[in-house]
Amino acid sequence: MREIRCDLCGSNHNVVVYRSKQKTGSVATDAYLITEKVLIPPEKILRCVTCGLVFVPSGESSGKILKQYKEMVDEGYIEEEQGRRKTARMVLKKLQRYQKKGKSFLDVGCSTGFFLDEAKKKGWQARGVELSRWAAKIAREKFGIEVINSTLKQAKLPANSYDVIVLHDTIEHVLNPREMLIEIRRILKPDGVVYINTPDIQSLASRVLKARWWGINRHHLFYFSRKTLNRLLDAAGFKSIRWGLYARSFTLRYWLERAKPYSRTIYNILKFLCYISGLEKKFLTINFRDQIEVFAVKRRALEYLSELEASSVRGTEKEMKTIVVLPAFNAAKTLKATYDDIPKDLVDEIILVDDASRDNTVELAGELGITVFVHKTNKGYGANQKTCYEKALEHGADIVVMVHPDYQYDPCVVPDMIAPIRKGQADAVFGSRMLKGGALIGGMPLWKHNVNILLSALANVVLRTYLSEYHSGFRAYSAQFLKSIKFKDNSDNFVFDFEIITQAVANYCKIEEIPIRTRYFDEASSIKLFPSVLYGLGILKTLLKYFLHRNDLIRFKQFE
Repeated sequence: MREIRCDLCGSNHNVVVYRSKQKTGSVATDAYLITEKVLIPPEKILRCVTCGLVFVPSGESSGKILKQYKEMVDEGYIEEEQGRRKTARMVLKKLQRYQKKGKSFLDVGCSTGFFLDEAKKKGWQARGVELSRWAAKIAREKFGIEVINSTLKQAKLPANSYDVIVLHDTIEHVLNPREMLIEIRRILKPDGVVYINTPDIQSLASRVLKARWWGINRHHLFYFSRKTLNRLLDAAGFKSIRWGLYARSFTLRYWLERAKPYSRTIYNILKFLCYISGLEKKFLTINFRDQIEVFAVKRRALEYLSELEASSVRGTEKEMKTIVVLPAFNAAKTLKATYDDIPKDLVDEIILVDDASRDNTVELAGELGITVFVHKTNKGYGANQKTCYEKALEHGADIVVMVHPDYQYDPCVVPDMIAPIRKGQADAVFGSRMLKGGALIGGMPLWKHNVNILLSALANVVLRTYLSEYHSGFRAYSAQFLKSIKFKDNSDNFVFDFEIITQAVANYCKIEEIPIRTRYFDEASSIKLFPSVLYGLGILKTLLKYFLHRNDLIRFKQFE
């Protein structure tokens, strides 16, 4: 007897969980159809005792399976085009939380290209891989999409070349899913996202209906649960970042045809009612909670660090327009000292936004040749930053550096702040007073230092990050980052600084820190005790909102 090993853990210790009384070969046709109406289960289904993976022993029939996929012609699939497009738009909306439009997008098992065409319409650089010659031809000729007619491995795509890779109703059909995910990891960019959906063998529908469940299909080779799919992702070098339940949109006629095998009487009654009411072609989106979806990113384990570092962008720094912004309020005493230390050879323009100062900050800034914008009324520190970033983007900035004009931060380190962005290694760079003891050396009060550490530790736990500080006001952002987040939705007060970091984390942006020193002296601005308490409460509120958002309990547009 041939030894059968689990694709996930390699164990040969498995048990039979289903054996068909009817041989698969005895059915009228062995042709593969996506829209197969007759529920025909496999001859035998096994469960690995070691890891729990449920699978069909394909073995010697793998060549036959590939042949069926290549020869697949399914006109019924096209009949539900609009419903499939609606489903695709729902998935794309979720994907946009992790990768913005315009990036490279690969659909593995793309069929006739409906999903890819929707992605293309939304600005993605869409491409597909599909085994069916019939389906690939439709995608190319009807939608003008580049589709490779082969397996993913045979396509030999370049490493680190895609921002998003989708396995939409695909992984359950693959002969070796672990091998496919390893290949996907190779071609996915370091900050890329993988999306997978598949029937859930542990769902209530599966446990109640057993072999009559629609997911038990002779062309489904693997049956995943959330647990086993997570183990597979981990084994291939991925980390799941979000799980969900997958909804599908079809016409009522389609849903009725799929319900027919379960009860012909109910089917006939409902079909008659739909016919006389004219609702057969109406679309209905249903989530039976029996199909899971997962978003995953590359796992940064020790074994993968060399690969990630090799794939990061290195070398010559790009020439990028750098604008320094100064959010000012009563900064006349320290403005010139701050201005003098800004490295003019690397900075293309300096913009000051005055928040209704009561001293001569505006006049002095004009004398120094600084571009000035004035708030007629005092709007707050966060509102000042919003204007700073809006004006810098309007002036064509590629990099925006925020420097407080109170001379508390040393502008001489601006070159270190912008270097990671110019090299493409970071979206945001934060100056940290906590690295190398810069805060205490510069004179930060001990109580403020300790509260800083406490709040940063709490933030690291909730945000799952490892930043040394969240509260420094010396920062650099890429213009692309500022355009991609909703910073205008943030607070007008001090908590703005923390909210923008949370937005960066929520959007999986690349963050770097550099050590800085600060100067605490009488003329430097400093947040007082009561505003500090409000700031701390604002941080707790932001962390709660992020936790609810990340776990899909309540979604906040601020973090989209």
